[in-house]
Amino acid sequence: MDEILYDGAGNLFRMIDGRGSGILPSAYEGEKARGLCLVSDGTKTDGLIVLFEAESDGYDFSMHYFNNDGTGGAMCGNGGRCVVSFARDLGIVPAAEDGRYRFTSAGNSYCGEILQDNGSDKSVKLQMADVRLAGRVDEPGLPFGNGWYLDIGCPHYVTFLGSAEELENLDIVPAAYPWRHSPLFPTGANVDFVAAEGNAPGSFAIRTFERGVEAETLACGTGIVASSISAALDARLTGTLHFDFRARGGRLSVDLTIPAERTSDTPVATDIYLTGPTHRH
Repeated sequence: MDEILYDGAGNLFRMIDGRGSGILPSAYEGEKARGLCLVSDGTKTDGLIVLFEAESDGYDFSMHYFNNDGTGGAMCGNGGRCVVSFARDLGIVPAAEDGRYRFTSAGNSYCGEILQDNGSDKSVKLQMADVRLAGRVDEPGLPFGNGWYLDIGCPHYVTFLGSAEELENLDIVPAAYPWRHSPLFPTGANVDFVAAEGNAPGSFAIRTFERGVEAETLACGTGIVASSISAALDARLTGTLHFDFRARGGRLSVDLTIPAERTSDTPVATDIYLTGPTHRH
């Protein structure tokens, strides 16, 4: 099986075209996904992405994501941007007249637009699903115990540090461990450490410890979205907002809307777009 690798701002994935294979997505879980995440030069990718036929009318394909520990069933933001680039390279033509790809992943609908295409390097803007679950966490007895818990298609705990220097020097594994496995989060959580960067409002640096990878990754798209929403809620901002993030693997941006008035039926954040680079290796 050919080794096709893409990365989104440093988030590295093995990609497989599963169309017409007759293999069910569930067949990749566990040992098969773990094996496919390890490529021939010994590199362990952050995850496996399998592109299948669309699961319903109005979509161009479906995306199935597996962590490198073999677990599946979650969404990956940078993986979503990479699968859009993969679809373009496979010659898949969007059905919609606007030229944007529409696909499903982990039970939600997504829309991806290629802003620039320079062959192996592309810029991709991915519309994420609305976020409905976000809440303050206050555990003063634990380090980094003041933050936010959000579901971005996968669970995230976001906490803000005092400076970019503190973030850079953070020993992330022991810092993240209590939150990755906190009993507050039944399925565990990805852990995002964030700090304001420079004087520009809405500019942040981020480091993420990802569950399933069980290590720090160079970037995490859903973590950047979760951190953007957390920053907005922390500052009690509403309306249409823009955020810029520096991850260890590259820069990404988020545009979103925080409704001024919310009820129990109103999403916490809507019109969410994650934009950044992808690279085919």
